Amino acid sequence: MRELPGKAALITGANAGIGKDVARQLALRPDMARIYLACRNQDRATAAKAELEAGTGRRIFDIVLMDVADPGSVRAGLAGIDGSVDALVMNAGVIGPQTIDLTADGVTTVFATNVLGHVVLLEGLLAEDRLGEVAVFAGSEAVRGVPKLRMKGPSFVSTSADELAAVIDGSYFANRKPDFNLAFGQAKYIGALWMAYLARQHPDRRFITVSPGNTTGTHAASDLPLPMRIAAKYVMPTLGLSHKLDVGAKRLVDGVTDPSLSSGMFYASAANTLKGPLVNQADFLPDLANPAFQANADEAIHRFIS
Repeated sequence: MRELPGKAALITGANAGIGKDVARQLALRPDMARIYLACRNQDRATAAKAELEAGTGRRIFDIVLMDVADPGSVRAGLAGIDGSVDALVMNAGVIGPQTIDLTADGVTTVFATNVLGHVVLLEGLLAEDRLGEVAVFAGSEAVRGVPKLRMKGPSFVSTSADELAAVIDGSYFANRKPDFNLAFGQAKYIGALWMAYLARQHPDRRFITVSPGNTTGTHAASDLPLPMRIAAKYVMPTLGLSHKLDVGAKRLVDGVTDPSLSSGMFYASAANTLKGPLVNQADFLPDLANPAFQANADEAIHRFIS
């Protein structure tokens, strides 16, 4: 049976975890007619597509091969997408000891995967006028630091473009002990500033950063040291410090579907928590609402895009 005309969405990192469940939840909405699953691996993407079709009863999923750590792969994937998308969910990301290593483009893997590839993707859609309504960037409570997990929050002297660029190319840690958790938080911080910058440039669309919160059932901890993997899988759920996969994914779905979430804002858990209701992070991190810092983030990012 042919689907009626409706909305289209594109989700990165859609073959597993949060991205896959975002696809499932969006597919259950009757106004959704096509969902692009942007994935690195064809076999995993094919398996995810089959599971999503079986679970939702809808055949509206298309695979787009795309490695967001590689801008060339992003551009190739973007060229293969038919027409416009109403919603873009930038979910793909990594964290772990190896992610401070540099890519061929001279940026850290953590920044390339979490931010740079998504910049190429979203700005490519905007340049071709192929984004209809909303873009959602997956943020993290790591932006403010997570004392319970001994994760330091980003702290900058001036938040200048030069200082932010040092994070992107890894030179920030040239005279410091490398800290992959901090590098992850820094990447998400810069990504949130960039999204707020875009919101001011494009008031006709919504650009929202939403953290899925501390979510079980994902692959996020796969590359972490063993003690951290055990804590993520067993300890934190037992202590009530995390929520289930569908809850984390729904936060991103709400970013797409809930008009009460305002463009340019970064929504995550309340202070000192990792789950629960979404709150505007600028309420206790006012730097996120600083237009100069937002512009500096945009400038720093574009030093690494040719």
